[in-house]
Amino acid sequence: MLTYQVRPRVFRITGDRKLEFPAEVEVSLYLQPLQPFGMAAGGGLTAVRGSRVNILFNANTGQHFVESDAPLMPVEVVIEEPVRLVSLEGNRLTVKEHCQDYEQFTQLVQSLYFGLPLLLAVEFIEPPIVERVDGRIGAVPFSWELSDWRFAFDLTTQEHQEQRVTTAWGRFTILSAPHRRRLIAALHYFHVACRLSREAKIPGEFLAEALLNFCKVLEVLYGPSRNQVRTSLAELGYSAEEIERDFIPAMLLRNSMDVGHPALALFTAHQLETLHRYTDRAERAFRGFLQRMFEAIEAGRIDIPPYETVSVDVETQRTIETLRERLYQLGDRP
Repeated sequence: MLTYQVRPRVFRITGDRKLEFPAEVEVSLYLQPLQPFGMAAGGGLTAVRGSRVNILFNANTGQHFVESDAPLMPVEVVIEEPVRLVSLEGNRLTVKEHCQDYEQFTQLVQSLYFGLPLLLAVEFIEPPIVERVDGRIGAVPFSWELSDWRFAFDLTTQEHQEQRVTTAWGRFTILSAPHRRRLIAALHYFHVACRLSREAKIPGEFLAEALLNFCKVLEVLYGPSRNQVRTSLAELGYSAEEIERDFIPAMLLRNSMDVGHPALALFTAHQLETLHRYTDRAERAFRGFLQRMFEAIEAGRIDIPPYETVSVDVETQRTIETLRERLYQLGDRP
């Protein structure tokens, strides 16, 4: 649970000052997106009742936004509780509370960071995220930041980048063969995994979903048998060590972590670090695998396992038809 978000963070203190507890603490969370908090007129899906609304629709992508002529003013909320004072000014939520020790303080920050967006997502059409956290402990300012991070970039040249386009275009002929439908699906799942990584606003936000799609790349090509996957990868020249390190974990984690099934298990910091490290490098491993597969097909060394086109099973057809009828009754005409 929360595997996708929990990455090591540290409290960074401004200056060379010592923290002391008990202390009065102030924790501020800066929320995004801005529109539902009255900090931006457009760019979202929150319209003001009674106001004239402009709808911006991109017919090329399907993206759409609304903008009210009289947008929300910055939202202001004050909640007084016996043990804390909560105030919201625009997109900045501040909690003031007395903390007996450092452990109580860290629990406060973590509960706000992880819990508040989940609760707001039930009320707001746009699920909020916490962009940053800062505040003070007594008179000492702090910020709560990632303790470390990794990033990847691509080193290329003008000629190489243009050659990549030519190579990709030339592989349309490989996809056009009817028996290679599995390959099209594998490329789709890989593309989705990459998109999730780029769209994440928090490191690891879609870790579980990315892992699931990497697993689907293997399963749609070779089936759910790990031994079959091992055999097929070996035919592409992968060593046993590479197979067990880079590919088999995606299949194992699908069923044992919060990936393909819901889970409430808590992981240690060491376990989480390992899971995040694997997922961070998985994209590179799977991209290399697909490139190697294309090269092997072009050289005539291998081909995609045959695929027999089948119709959707009867039970699924019945479910879809029942759903269609119920949506029709609501006025959602197919």
